[in-house]
Amino acid sequence: MIALDKQSPSSDGRRTRDREQRWHEIVLAAADVFYKKGYEGASLQDIASAVGLLKGSIYYYIDTKEDLLFELVMRAQEVWKTVLEEPDDIASASAPERLRDFIARWMELKERQREWGIVAEREFMRLSPEYLGKVITGRKAFSAFVEGIIVQGVEEGDFDDRIPVPLATNMVFELMKSSHLHRRPGQRSALTELSDAYATLLIRGLGDGAWVAPSASARVAST
Repeated sequence: MIALDKQSPSSDGRRTRDREQRWHEIVLAAADVFYKKGYEGASLQDIASAVGLLKGSIYYYIDTKEDLLFELVMRAQEVWKTVLEEPDDIASASAPERLRDFIARWMELKERQREWGIVAEREFMRLSPEYLGKVITGRKAFSAFVEGIIVQGVEEGDFDDRIPVPLATNMVFELMKSSHLHRRPGQRSALTELSDAYATLLIRGLGDGAWVAPSASARVAST
């Protein structure tokens, strides 16, 4: 017989799963509210209402609104780490081809994770020093990856060695970061449509003026 003041293991497990599911719902709601209202314009009441909670109940999961922003940014970093994974044929390719493929992977993921990506990039600098330090540490992996490609390009003669590597790396990320602002008249362009245009601009700007992105038919034929 189970004592009334104790929970069975199955009950404990179910309660944990329910709490984790509710936490996930809160994080998703926070992403949506931060995206629409901005971090400063959003309130915990907005987020609590979005998941059917009283404002006071949300403090069971967090201490401050900043906790939610930090969770969002760290989750976004984990998702974006997948773009650092290269197929074997790309990992052994030239720097221009590696950079083009990296941009394509990034833009494809940003198309699928548009809101999370925009919120994480737009708002992360609002974090307190303790949280911000952890975020910046995570961001270094992305910078190091692109720097490695650019160094390869310089060493192999594809990229201009007069362009500082940190500056070139920043150029890559700044261009992709602003991609959600691109619009054609009367429609919202898919971010993936911009990949080769960005790659062409960056690779030629870095020094390979003759580089041409493979045509869509050529890419399909090679897969």
